[in-house]
Order: sequence, then C-alpha cells, then structure tokens
Amino acid sequence: MRTAIAIRLLALTLAAPLFTAAGGPGEPAPTGVRVGSQIRVFGADREHLELARWAGGRFERAGMQPPAVDVHFHPDTAGCYGHIASTLDGRVDICVVIVSEIARDALLHEMGHVWIDEHVPDSLRQRFMEMRGLTAWSDPDVPWDDRAFEHGAEIIAWGLGHRYMAPSIPDREPVRLAPAFELLAGVAPPNPGPLTS
Repeated sequence: MRTAIAIRLLALTLAAPLFTAAGGPGEPAPTGVRVGSQIRVFGADREHLELARWAGGRFERAGMQPPAVDVHFHPDTAGCYGHIASTLDGRVDICVVIVSEIARDALLHEMGHVWIDEHVPDSLRQRFMEMRGLTAWSDPDVPWDDRAFEHGAEIIAWGLGHRYMAPSIPDREPVRLAPAFELLAGVAPPNPGPLTS
C-alpha cells in the first residue's frame, strides 16, 4: 500500500512542472509557453494554448512560415485597448475569452499583421494596394476598412481560416479575396478544412 502511494506522489511531483507550465484547466499559464518555433503564448489556459497552436499550424498548412510573435490572452478588452484584439511591435493581444470562430479569426488577423510586416516588401504592398483599389497602407487618418494593412490581415485570416465568417472589408467575395491572398502569400489559399481543425 505504501509503495503505491509513494509511486503516485512521485508521478504527481514529476508531472506538476509540466501541468503548471501549460496551465491547469481554466488557469492561465504564468509564463510564456512555446507552441511552435516562433510563437510564444502568455496568459493562456489549455484551450487558448490549443488555439495558438492551431493558428501556427494554419500558416504551416498553407506553406507559410508562421510569424515570430508573442501572443497574450486577456480576460477582458482592457488588454486590447478596448477591442477584441490588437497588434503592436510583434506582440498580439487577444481579448476573446471563449474559443470560437471569432477568436480564431481575430488571432489569424492579428498574426496576419505580423506576418505581413515580416514577409511583404514595399513593392508587393504597392501592388496589393493597386489590386484592392486602395491608396493608404496604414494611415490612422484613413477609415479602418480603407487601409490596405487591414485588408491584408483580413485576407490572410480568411485564406488561412475556416471561412465561416466573411471578412470585415469591402469587396469580400471569394473571387476577389483568393487572388489577393495569393499575391500576398505567394501560394493559393488552402482548403479551409473542417471547423474543428
């Protein structure tokens, strides 16, 4: 009997650091957890860690290198300047508590911003703006849905996601989005796959 208890205690002691590093059920991870070679996640419970792993996998599935990014999850919109998500200097903040299509789309959109910063040169940005009929890349004085940078992130999210939700930009028909995705990414949009993957 004592041996069985000792073995259980030893197993729990050895497993505790792994459980704590990944966050227990409903508990955020206290420090950054790598979910890919370039993605670190902070403040995530297990579901949000899986969400970040899923997002990195969507880039890989398309043949695109995932962006080098720190993803921070927050319990309310205060961590995202009052929005559901934001990006600044390679840091992505996600303020969607429930993992859903909204959270998936928000994460892909924000990671799309970082990916564009890392992979899309000025000459390609200009071609993208011409294709989309836009005149500003990321001018804060221009309405959100007239900024090419936002079109790019929405199109990356659409192309990599499940396509359950339409992008929040004008000219969002698939026949217009697919060529824009291909111009930015250098590959055709992959098959969206089932909602669970």
